[in-house]
Amino acid sequence: MWYSALILTMLVASALLYLSSKQQALLNTPLPVAPYRYLSYALLLATLVGWNLLLSTTAAVFLWLLLLGSLLGWIPFLSLLRGSPLK
Repeated sequence: MWYSALILTMLVASALLYLSSKQQALLNTPLPVAPYRYLSYALLLATLVGWNLLLSTTAAVFLWLLLLGSLLGWIPFLSLLRGSPLK
């Protein structure tokens, strides 16, 4: 249960990080940087602490980096599922 909660939190944090970027293609205008990007950083730090409580330090950092890289790599491709033409 804690694993799925941490993965979901990382998904939300990665989505907020991507949607607050200028280069995102999902929204017409990006989310404001001030609350959302900092919230994303706080959530990512909290998930790193959560993984560290569940796993050993090495495994926690490895899993955190693996999930972060995977999520940030796949979230931009969601704009292709929208069906609208590219800008």
